[in-house]
Amino acid sequence: MQRARASAAAAAALLLAGLLGSCDLVTDPSPDPSTTTAPTSDPTPTDTAAGAEVEDATASGEPTEADPTTPAEEDLPGTVVEGYPEAGTSLLIVGVNAQEILNLRIGPGIEFDSIARLAPDTPLVATGRNRDLGGGAGIWYQVRAGDDVGWVISRYVAEPGASRDVTDTFDPPPTGDSRRALIDAVVAAWDQTGSPQAIVVYGPIVVQENLQVRIDVLVKGDDSVLGARLFVVAAQADDTFTVTRVTATQLCARGVSGTGDCA
Repeated sequence: MQRARASAAAAAALLLAGLLGSCDLVTDPSPDPSTTTAPTSDPTPTDTAAGAEVEDATASGEPTEADPTTPAEEDLPGTVVEGYPEAGTSLLIVGVNAQEILNLRIGPGIEFDSIARLAPDTPLVATGRNRDLGGGAGIWYQVRAGDDVGWVISRYVAEPGASRDVTDTFDPPPTGDSRRALIDAVVAAWDQTGSPQAIVVYGPIVVQENLQVRIDVLVKGDDSVLGARLFVVAAQADDTFTVTRVTATQLCARGVSGTGDCA
């Protein structure tokens, strides 16, 4: 009996160690996320919904404090920034890959407690309160994420512009002998500058025999257009993936015009 109990305890300890080890997938990109032009390995697709993938990636993310104290207005650092984004502006989290999270903080700045850890597909709504901390600390926006209200640094959010089918601009359609090779081919065909920052924010996964992946392709030097979010669908024949559809959503830093383009 004692031997059986010892064996059970050892098995439980191994299971706990495995669960704790899985938490390493969750990282915090604020203020400096790790980014890559493509996954470092060829990930294995799964027949699962995008929501389940995101939940798995953030299951162990917990705020640093259960009930942090909201700072008074006069205690907030930096200076007030009027204008964009105004209250009610819908925002996307950008440049955060599928295995990372973005901290929602109780105040503007990394010294404030995290009150929620946001997956890359979390929709945000601006409250209209913005502060500039100056220097490398950047501009911070107060946003609502579900029932939580907190602050995020502006360089990881954007207002989505129009989404357009851009499949015809890829001629010939990009191909690859692996998922990583396909992503590289799509990014190279989309951005001709030779130095885009590409972050896989969803996938690649297999849904109904199609490969699907969502990529943020970010560019430098434009204070209006941050880049584009590409939703790529590809078909597989033998060992080759071929793009069948690409939808592009503009990522805007200063607002969206009436035509859906960045202002």
